[in-house]
Amino acid sequence: MTAKVEQTSRFEDGREAVDDATPTSSVRILEPRQQTPKQGGFRIYVLNSSDKPFNFGPENITVKMPDGTSVAMLTYQDLLKQQKRREAWQALAVGLAAAGRNMQANQAGYNYGSATYSGNSYGTFGTMPYTANSYGTATYSGYNAGTAFAAQSVANEQNQRDLQAMRLSQAAKREDLAQVMKMTTIDPEQVFGGIVQYKIPSEVRASKTPVPITIEVRTGDEVHTFQATLAKYKG
Repeated sequence: MTAKVEQTSRFEDGREAVDDATPTSSVRILEPRQQTPKQGGFRIYVLNSSDKPFNFGPENITVKMPDGTSVAMLTYQDLLKQQKRREAWQALAVGLAAAGRNMQANQAGYNYGSATYSGNSYGTFGTMPYTANSYGTATYSGYNAGTAFAAQSVANEQNQRDLQAMRLSQAAKREDLAQVMKMTTIDPEQVFGGIVQYKIPSEVRASKTPVPITIEVRTGDEVHTFQATLAKYKG
């Protein structure tokens, strides 16, 4: 974030924040705590200093690229759909892994192998002596119920750990999602805030140098503008 002359820069919880104030509203934007390769975001607070309420949400915020292209914020519904898709893929991956372990465990009780044999026999046929040689290969198989049970127990334990880890991860993501800003009516002298996110254009992700952006925040009849830069995600 880059504060303009009429704006105020400060730090909150280790992150830079920029305040922009007008007679009827004030807006504070904080640097994002984290960013993904495809999505950017920030936390925003809005104070209604007017004498009448106004509605505010992600729909009131726009990111503008240097070429004038506007990037709208993702709504809570957009992000919820994304999370549900991720959860579906996670569930599929955990299910396939569990199925693979169960198949291996079911086969663990079976044992297969082969062996070779050879031998010599001597005797007489009438008055004629003889020597006979015999050799060959034999296969064998068996089933050990104890081995199979032990393997299935290990598979079940690992499957349960994977399932619990998936559920905890998804619960944490849903908790983060609850902080995403939703359209809300802000009454006079009230403050409202939350997290907003947007899709980073592909040309920005491919850029080797930081890209300047303008953030426009509409509060009632006013527009607050902020200057910032987007840099390629480095993980």
